[in-house]
Amino acid sequence: MAKTEAAESAGTSWEPLRLTHIKPSFNSQESALAARQDLWHKFILYGVGKYKATEVMKKIITACDPEIILPVRYKAESPNKSHFLAKCSANAIENLVKQGLCVSLQNGQELRIDIVLGFMDSQELPLNPNRVIAQALYFRYESTKKVLNLDNFENEKSLGLVYCPVSLPKVLQSVLRCSRMGIWNTNRDSRLPIRELSLKYNKITAIVLFEKFFNYHLTKLDLRYNCINELDYLRYFSEFKISELWLDGNPLCTKYNKCQDYVQAVKSVFPHLQKLDGIVIDTEQKFIPNIQSNYLRDGSKTSLIKQFVKHYFTLYDQDDRQVMNGLYDRDALYSMTVGPLSNYTHKQVTKSFITNRNLLKFVDYAKCQEFLLRGPEKIISALRSQPATVHNFKSFHVDLLYEEDSHLAISVQGVFSFREISCPPMFFNKTFIIVQKEDNEYCITNDQYYLDGSPANSNQSGSIEARFDSKIVPKYEPTVFSGSEKEQLLTFLHELTTMNMNFCHQSLEEANWDIRSAITTFMNMYTVNNVPPEAFML
Repeated sequence: MAKTEAAESAGTSWEPLRLTHIKPSFNSQESALAARQDLWHKFILYGVGKYKATEVMKKIITACDPEIILPVRYKAESPNKSHFLAKCSANAIENLVKQGLCVSLQNGQELRIDIVLGFMDSQELPLNPNRVIAQALYFRYESTKKVLNLDNFENEKSLGLVYCPVSLPKVLQSVLRCSRMGIWNTNRDSRLPIRELSLKYNKITAIVLFEKFFNYHLTKLDLRYNCINELDYLRYFSEFKISELWLDGNPLCTKYNKCQDYVQAVKSVFPHLQKLDGIVIDTEQKFIPNIQSNYLRDGSKTSLIKQFVKHYFTLYDQDDRQVMNGLYDRDALYSMTVGPLSNYTHKQVTKSFITNRNLLKFVDYAKCQEFLLRGPEKIISALRSQPATVHNFKSFHVDLLYEEDSHLAISVQGVFSFREISCPPMFFNKTFIIVQKEDNEYCITNDQYYLDGSPANSNQSGSIEARFDSKIVPKYEPTVFSGSEKEQLLTFLHELTTMNMNFCHQSLEEANWDIRSAITTFMNMYTVNNVPPEAFML
């Protein structure tokens, strides 16, 4: 790789050096180059096979222990080869060399590593992983309530191309160090002013920290849906007066046959505890079962399900339901049934629901098949014919009925009102089957809709109705790509087409950041040799 003019003028020129797993070595010249923090090193991985990028990178990070390494721009080159960039200490690379530049994956498969030291300088890739993490933490911190939310932090979109698995103790410690810059913004060695810390959905097995990150104000800790097996792995927090703790969804919860044993074991580590998994303990009513309004199994799909439910019903409540175009698969099925109605207005309104498939009310059973709608055009046309609504999200109950890697079956029930018609709220139940498509997008393949004039749990719904303004509809605003998402699209288009970044940016702007449209336009121009030569100039 050629050295940049800026590097040469600054007197920091270098020649890249390659460490290979075939003959691992690490002499003084290579060590000096590895220690430079103004250079990116390229890690080339052989023998990746079927293993996921996250699993591969975690193995390499662990192999560098006790040093820290944060991979950037991971990319699969072929089914058995991939690479990423990183800045790290010379000791981290030396630790890999001592292991022969080989790391064992599951089932004993060997991952072989080559490292190109000084692959590029910081000017070519002006990215500071610590600053990116600090910025992400800034938006994850609620200063008013002093809450730091690190839920599912590995998949935080604002991290962009930086891989940051807080399930690894060294990475979590590095993230908390960055939080001093992103939250506290001080050069003093001061503890973080945090009252509540949430670490859900991070696959954490243990909290092993060797610094005092939090002050005595920390009283609430949420560790739900991780992989913690032993309470001893949480003793870091025993010195704080933790009064509220969530451990639900961890393997350790299944080790106790009795609630009393579970509570006593937890209190041996957290003696100031008053509430465990949402239940007040040490009262006359202790050990009352935890009742949840939603059933989402192990919680791994909670974020996806909540996002889908909010998105679907927000679009459904818009003035024109044409905005729902894209939610349904091309072969999706839709059916709706109206249950028994006692309210006169409800009866009149639901007459407009011409697709009612209630078999008890069919006169012509030939229409049974006719009212089973197939395809997004027929479905959305039927939805547009229904009166304008507003759903009460606070009344929703969601159940995850079935789950596989590529599809889910969920049931949503709650109450809604007709916006332009004066009548009591109605109860609904919708059962969806949603499947994963390309680009990690989901769409509906089956939608079963049930309406009833008598909301379930009517005593409770009465109090809900008192606070339910049927005229307020959540405003829908199309999603705008974040800076990190745009950078990923730019990088992808650049690597696919070899056009320079400026031309890639121009192409995506003209395509309104629709990557498929930009690629199609490029291919059409490339086929007729109509791509300007300057598009490929560096």
